[in-house]
Order: sequence, then structure tokens, then C-alpha cells
Amino acid sequence: MAKSLTSDWETQWLQIGHAQHQAAKQLKTWLRRFDAFQPTPPLRPVPPVGEHAPGSLPGAWESHRLSLEPLPGELVPQLSYRLYVPSRALTREHGPMPVVVMLHGCRQTPEALAEGTRMNALAEREGFMVAYPQQPLRRSVHRCWQWFDLGAEEGGREAQAVAALIDELAARPDVRAGEIYLAGLSAGATMAALVALRYPDKVAAVGLHSGVVIGAADSPHAGLRAMEHGSATDALVLLDAAGVTPGGPTMPAIVVHGLDDNAVHPVNGRLLARQFLAYNGMGDRLSVAMPPKVPAMAEVGVEAANEGATLPRGNYREARFGRSNKDLVKLVEVAGLDHAWSGGDERVEYHSSTGPDASAMMWEFFRGHRRGK
Repeated sequence: MAKSLTSDWETQWLQIGHAQHQAAKQLKTWLRRFDAFQPTPPLRPVPPVGEHAPGSLPGAWESHRLSLEPLPGELVPQLSYRLYVPSRALTREHGPMPVVVMLHGCRQTPEALAEGTRMNALAEREGFMVAYPQQPLRRSVHRCWQWFDLGAEEGGREAQAVAALIDELAARPDVRAGEIYLAGLSAGATMAALVALRYPDKVAAVGLHSGVVIGAADSPHAGLRAMEHGSATDALVLLDAAGVTPGGPTMPAIVVHGLDDNAVHPVNGRLLARQFLAYNGMGDRLSVAMPPKVPAMAEVGVEAANEGATLPRGNYREARFGRSNKDLVKLVEVAGLDHAWSGGDERVEYHSSTGPDASAMMWEFFRGHRRGK
């Protein structure tokens, strides 16, 4: 079953705050705080157990390493990733395919994300590749993408590395360069938002599940506040703080969030949707009010049925915002879903059978968008 990350974070921050408070203040990042003061917990990746395990599918499950231009003092300038190539692509007759790049959450591995989301099985049926970058332990003992620290050597370096991976994939002869999509869960969703908005010429569309509003944090403590409360700062100001310049290439986005998420407050889903509306020049068209239960939804072009009503567990409501009869920003809020991938394999940690199939939803959204169109 899906589990909350809140207890892990609270325990770690209490230990830092009491046992190592003075020393911790001198460290710049969440990574260094964890590494310096926390015993490294054993990772608990759930081994593939079902019919959707990467190794059980007929396609190729490949391991790759991308070499990066080294930064001063950087010991291992590379990014490891797994790549699922569906079986039909292994024949010479098949042409180039789209690619979905998936960013895992904290305490996850590519194998666990692939199994829990069932994205490889979907790729096998629909005909696209899936790439899974791995945040190395040398950067975070919890494998968290450092979305809250965008310095050149921290989260900014990680965003650059993911962008370089997209370039490598785009250069493959079996990939459609204009159909590379980016998605993520939790910390991976927030990093995906940063990459998509900082490098909009490389990504055709982005999918964000249980992510945090970007630009609201520049320290671990601020990151925790954003996770718990979101931000009241204007969306354009937050984009500027995240190093994003609005008005670039259009960036379609689908945002999915559980309304019972107790690790990343559901208001963050609305704030992320609002940020993509602002980036795309679509104005402030989404309410971010968040009552304790299922919220009212301000919708454009979609009838707001059962406004303010409580939805049964697993049901969802959505808001769609678009141009030229095409959805450009879509927000999906799932009742009864905690901090977990909607409609996933609940045997894998941070995935839940509650709610619609988020993988299928994202792919359906992605396939309607190509870069430059």
C-alpha cells in the first residue's frame, strides 16, 4: 500500500533541529544535512512482483550512462538511466517512437517507478519508449531530486543533467525528437516542472503527480513549508524565483494530485496548474482555495458539476484550460488518494490502486501535443 513520506521527513528534521542544530545551519542543502547528520537508511525498493515488472515484458530493459561536462570538483559527472524499448521497436521495420522521461520520487528507484506506474506495460501496448533517470546516492542518500536548491551545483545541476538526457534521446534515430515528454512523482514531479519550464524547447508536454509549487523554496525548511502550505506569492514571481522566463515555447501540462495527500498539501496541485497557466500567458484563471474536503473548482470550458460536493473515494474532478480546442493545462484532483501514484500497483510503495490510471491519463494528454505545434 502507499505510505506517506511525512513521518520520515519529520523525524529527520527533528533530529537535525535538536541534536545537530548549530552545525546544520552552516550547510547549504537538504542533501548535505541528510548526509552529515543522518544515518543512511537502507533503501527499500520493492522488487518487481507482477506481470508489469520490467523484466517480464517482451521489450528491452536497458541500462545506460550519460557522461556530463564536469563541474569544478565534481567526482562523477554522469547520469545513469534505464530505458524501456517496446518489442515492436526492436524490429527494423518500425519507425521512430515518442519517449516519456520519468523522474522518480524520494526513496524510489527506476525499477520501482516502472513497476508501480505500469508505464512500461502501457508503452508496450501504445508504442513509445520510457526513460528513467536515477538520482545517485552520492547526491542524496534518499535519492531525492533537489528541487528546492537551484544552485549550479545542486538542483540546477540536476535539471541540467535531465535536459542533457533529453538531448541524448532526441539524437537517437529511433526517437521522434518532437515527441519527448517528461513526467514525475513527488520530488520528481517538481524537478520535472523545473526542467520543462527552464528548457521548454526540449519538452513537448509535462505530467506532474503530487508535486510542489516551484520557486517557493530556497532552503530545506522553506521546502517543507511549501510542501505543507503551498505559497501565497504570485505565480509570476514564483516563476522568476525558479529561474523561469514566461512567454517561451508553449508548455502543455497535466497535474494530478490526491486530495488526501498528507505529505504534499493538495493546494500545491492547483498552484502548479496556475504556474503553467501564467507561463503560457493564460492569466489567473484557477482558484487555489482549499477547504478540508473536496474543493470547489473554477473551470473554464468545462461544466462544474456537483460544485463543492464531496466526492466518493477514488472519484475525481478535473479542470481543463486550452486554446484552439486543445487542452493546454489540465488539473486532476482525486478524492481519497494520499501521497501516491493514482491507479497504480499498490504492492509498490508510493503507488495506490485508488483513483484513475494516471499513466494512461498522462499518455492520452501527451499524445495530443508535439513540440512546436
